[in-house]
Amino acid sequence: MSDSTDEKPTPEEPSKYVPKAEGVDPYATRLVRELKQDRAILACRYDATGQFVFTGAQDYLIHRWDLTDESEEAKAAAFESHESWVRAMCLFPNDDRLATGDYVGRLIIWQQMNGEPKPQHSIAAHEGSVRAVSVSADGKLVASAGNDRMVRVWSAETGELVRELAGHDSHVYNVAFHPDGSLVSADLKCRLKHWNVESGELIRELDAGLLYVYSVKYTVDVGGVRGMSFNADGSQLACTGATGVKGIAHSGNARVLLFDWKSGELLQELKPEKDEITTAWSVRFHPDGFIVASGGSRTGGFLWFWQPDQPVAFHMLKFKQRAPGFDLDLSPNGKTLAVANHDGTLRLYEMQPEPVEEEAKDS
Repeated sequence: MSDSTDEKPTPEEPSKYVPKAEGVDPYATRLVRELKQDRAILACRYDATGQFVFTGAQDYLIHRWDLTDESEEAKAAAFESHESWVRAMCLFPNDDRLATGDYVGRLIIWQQMNGEPKPQHSIAAHEGSVRAVSVSADGKLVASAGNDRMVRVWSAETGELVRELAGHDSHVYNVAFHPDGSLVSADLKCRLKHWNVESGELIRELDAGLLYVYSVKYTVDVGGVRGMSFNADGSQLACTGATGVKGIAHSGNARVLLFDWKSGELLQELKPEKDEITTAWSVRFHPDGFIVASGGSRTGGFLWFWQPDQPVAFHMLKFKQRAPGFDLDLSPNGKTLAVANHDGTLRLYEMQPEPVEEEAKDS
């Protein structure tokens, strides 16, 4: 491939990426730590300090890992209150609270997560699974999305229902607050709805239908927006999933759809350099300007890296273990990725070269 900056890459050819942030190099991404639990991990989030990572898992527990404990025998503190798998998780932006949701419809708002956590509110939020939760930028509202086709908005202070947003005709898989306070939700059929939270009005709809298909063989809808994230200023929205013919286990060709938020226009269909039978599950915008997503299927898992203006990933890391990355989060310093794996392990990947030890000089 030519190094000329005047040539644009073809759809089959990834572009070259030049790292900008000090100490961050996606090409150097490497596994640095494995933190093991007993059951599959479904969600992970860093706290604002980077000292702790929280995980939700199939053991019904919230786990808190203290990353200052660098011993191989490091164990997570575990907190009970859920009665099913914990898939939905979001930290508050301005304090040490955490919102979590489980597969029997319960939403819990936790307080003092960096001390001795306890539930502040435990809410019967949905009939069926809580698929996703999101906290508003001011920390006053928590939104939840569920299998009952509903989006609900709750007061973080009182736990009371503030708004019920109806209109989806299939399971609602994702929900996210925009920095301006409005809300977007996405469902199994990959229909995105943009809501005015204050009035409950539906502002508009966006189409992520590339990630959806109806399976004639199994006579079911297959697909869904599996992950969703805004960039820092809210000008772009990324949605993850898979395209192509998908079986009932939802294994197609991993994709990230990148939308211009103001216009609603689809900017890019981001794809790996080579298609694998897999699904993109989670996505984050890095402050350095690139996009990173995790995913996988029963055959293995991946991290993919894209430039927003180029459709083909400039880098891919295949996991050594046969376990997809169901969730992904970025450390506050932007140098480490936490990946929640289905094999019960939280894995941390540093996006920087391994330190080189200087040889001892002769005295």
